[in-house]
Amino acid sequence: MGFLDRFRRSRPLSESELNERSHVDGVRYRDLQILGQLTQMGADLHAIRHTVFYSYFPARVTATAAADALRAKGFAVTVSPLPEEFLIEHPEAPNPWRVTAERRDRGLIPDFLRESVDLCAAVADEFGGQYDGWECGLTEVEAAAVEAQKP
Repeated sequence: MGFLDRFRRSRPLSESELNERSHVDGVRYRDLQILGQLTQMGADLHAIRHTVFYSYFPARVTATAAADALRAKGFAVTVSPLPEEFLIEHPEAPNPWRVTAERRDRGLIPDFLRESVDLCAAVADEFGGQYDGWECGLTEVEAAAVEAQKP
């Protein structure tokens, strides 16, 4: 099966398929889908951009320990409780402490993305939390180009 064959299927990928890794660069297929969406919007994946990784922890002490581990790897990190409104709506939420790890100095090249996702997931696992994914937006130049194409 070729690299793009997974995305040409008529059905969505299953949860286990999304967690599989590309044989080409080791990036998970769920992350490759996001990269595909970004490139369709006009993103240059080599451009330096702000990327944010999210993890959730059961207690402030474990969230703080995880944050320290991520800071030691070059991330800017914040620890905060989930908003009160969210916790009221979701009293079953097992991990009410959010760790937000950010980088503003890298493009979304496969090595950076794979290593960052793997690091954040490993740190979350080590400290009893849950890694929840990442996000980024277009650079100012890319956003301006998208805006200029609107009718």
